Amino acid sequence: MDKEITLSATDWFNEGLKCFKKPDGIGAVRAFEAVVEIDPAYRHEDGDNPYFYLGKISEIEGRIDDAVLFYSRALTLDPYDEESLIGRGSCYTVKKNHEGALADFKKVLDIPPESRNAPLQYLLFAIAENYRQQKDFPNALHWGEKALLEDPDNYRHRELVDEVKKQMRDVP
Repeated sequence: MDKEITLSATDWFNEGLKCFKKPDGIGAVRAFEAVVEIDPAYRHEDGDNPYFYLGKISEIEGRIDDAVLFYSRALTLDPYDEESLIGRGSCYTVKKNHEGALADFKKVLDIPPESRNAPLQYLLFAIAENYRQQKDFPNALHWGEKALLEDPDNYRHRELVDEVKKQMRDVP
């Protein structure tokens, strides 16, 4: 117990990463919560922050509302935290908050390609899928075709484009 008192925010963060990669979700949550208790605005030297990992763990566990909250906190520290934008956008998609999801995914597109980690075709697909779920078929087709151009052999992208085209033909 005395050891815990002497650990720095960085020590706790590194412990959280180690547990996260095991995977030991309980240990990771304990460590990342310790980081936040020591320094709520903590940023690791590589730019990561504990809120992203708490969000990812919550998302994996199906606690989508908690995940959105943690990703949002991560984004207060870095409004262009790509992984938190994608995580929150994905959670918004699950919750049918398509406007929020689209805003997050499009914000990731604003990150210069040389700095962005997410493959372009997956962002385009996520945007297309949100439009499809809203039955905004012209926008779904537009973004789906862009995704397909980036990755012509991707079955999911082809399936989305084909489904949207069918829906557009079937609409009176």
